[in-house]
Amino acid sequence: MNVMYQINPEVTQYEGYVDLNGQFIPFSMADEVFTRARAIGARVLLRLELNEGNKLTGIFYTNDNGLCA
Repeated sequence: MNVMYQINPEVTQYEGYVDLNGQFIPFSMADEVFTRARAIGARVLLRLELNEGNKLTGIFYTNDNGLCA
């Protein structure tokens, strides 16, 4: 199999992500949302991606309006 890209050996760690409003969301807050969702049986998806500036951006999707801010 041919490798199409090289992985940078330097490990980058992220403390959180930036949402669509430009607000920084720490992963501890995201963990709280998942905990609340499990307690009420809601489904939650956190979509994360790296943008061109190597910033982590994310969007929460849920089927429960009570979890939406």
